[in-house]
Amino acid sequence: MYADDDARRYVERWFWTLDDLAQAVGVTPARIEHLIAAGCAPGPIYARGADGWWSALGAAGAAPAGEHWFSPGAAWGLRQAELATRSGNSPPEAAAMVRDSFADRFAMALGHQRYARLAFAGCFSGDTIDPDAARVAARDEWASWLRGGYGVCLRIFTAETCVAKEALGAWLKVAVAEPDYDAGALLADAEILAGLLLPFAPWQRPTGTPGRTIDRLLREQRLGDDRPYA
Repeated sequence: MYADDDARRYVERWFWTLDDLAQAVGVTPARIEHLIAAGCAPGPIYARGADGWWSALGAAGAAPAGEHWFSPGAAWGLRQAELATRSGNSPPEAAAMVRDSFADRFAMALGHQRYARLAFAGCFSGDTIDPDAARVAARDEWASWLRGGYGVCLRIFTAETCVAKEALGAWLKVAVAEPDYDAGALLADAEILAGLLLPFAPWQRPTGTPGRTIDRLLREQRLGDDRPYA
């Protein structure tokens, strides 16, 4: 069971209520709920219900009734979806448009991220990106976003941040396991990754990407710590 005060401090620092999200997008809370139901963005990332705290990271089922907090990064996709509806598209049509735009950008992002093959090997045929495989992978990543896991991980979810987070995370997990790694090079990559990530909740960080890459590297090199909760 999570410490209630620690959990509440964390979610109130890094996440938004439904009212906050609605105000950021410029629509009503009911409209946000409608767009989320249509698949334009994930639902709650954290919740406080009768049985305690719930997190979308690794959780089964929907968030329990109670207090809910949402990803601030969801605001951008919701803005895109809301803009699409003003042109006459239904919310499900707007969701498909946002998802398809993500898939197009995902394939391009694979070509720009040097470690992409480590995270998305199935998207490559030799040195060439397989567009069909990339689109399948993009749909899988979009589905993961809608389930809420990426809402725990990323400050803003885009095709570019998705590919970069997965690629850098995969690379650093492999690299820090080598006995004679180049600490300077890894530190530069860890800095880039830290700029993409939310800090993760204190109880989730040690086994999540930051704990297994950034924190391990800093600890092994005796370079302090990331101090995400200061």
